[in-house]
Amino acid sequence: MSSATNTSLFSRLSKAVPGVVSYELTRSMTPGRWAMFLLMVCIPTALLIAVSQLTPNEAKYTVNVSQLPDGKTTIRDETNLAFCMLVYLLIPQVMTMLGMLVLASPIVHSELEGQTWIYALVRHAGRRSLLLGKYLVAVLWTSTAGILAVSLATPFLPLQNPAQLWLTASLLCLLASLAYGALFALIGVVMQKRVMVISFVYALVAEGVLAWIPAVINQFTIAYRLRSILFRWLDLSVDEYFPNMGLARNAMVAQDPSGWVQVAWVLLISGILLGLALWLVETIQYSFQSEL
Repeated sequence: MSSATNTSLFSRLSKAVPGVVSYELTRSMTPGRWAMFLLMVCIPTALLIAVSQLTPNEAKYTVNVSQLPDGKTTIRDETNLAFCMLVYLLIPQVMTMLGMLVLASPIVHSELEGQTWIYALVRHAGRRSLLLGKYLVAVLWTSTAGILAVSLATPFLPLQNPAQLWLTASLLCLLASLAYGALFALIGVVMQKRVMVISFVYALVAEGVLAWIPAVINQFTIAYRLRSILFRWLDLSVDEYFPNMGLARNAMVAQDPSGWVQVAWVLLISGILLGLALWLVETIQYSFQSEL
């Protein structure tokens, strides 16, 4: 009986979710949403290009005639490390997290406020279909904006391997969208009053502060996993970026030598958070009072 029920639920979701995604994509093609999309792309891109142009040329390049007899220049490791981290902080970390906060956390609240939640109640698995469909649309918008921002900024930055940074940062945008979207969707399912404020405070404290504390607690944050992928896949030096932290710097990045374990961790965290949100949205009884 349980297996048949699960099969029926999966069948209904597989039919309903694409319809929700299609409807939400069509409905979201508004000037306001496009303006938000352009801001998400242009602000980090402009900041990265401005910083690269303000960086003195002597800080970008150095000539080592003994190793490069043809007179070519090589980019300093310090500058490369700084710009790799700047791309990560501005786009996959900050821009993606804020984008998902705005788009994913009010999924349930916006339906309640617009008096449209009742339509999800009268259909089997309607609430789950609505939540999952709107979550996927939010992931699509935010990850696309992040990848586009990385693509526009990378050619202007003094990097040792621009293609590798582009590939890594693009994947981080997708992973961050999946993880932060699931996190904020769960918060939005549980909390209804001031959901965006609560989500912002959590993001600021957990992902903005705790993630940078060299202790076990930072391993429970999404930012820790994303940062570990960045350092492993770009072969960045933890010793150079955290030079004054002694042995504590080993706690800032996971010791996984390949980075794929951290990708699995991000996907697992995303699945657990989204699964909890889908379970709770079907069991919680929401109030339709106007103060929500």
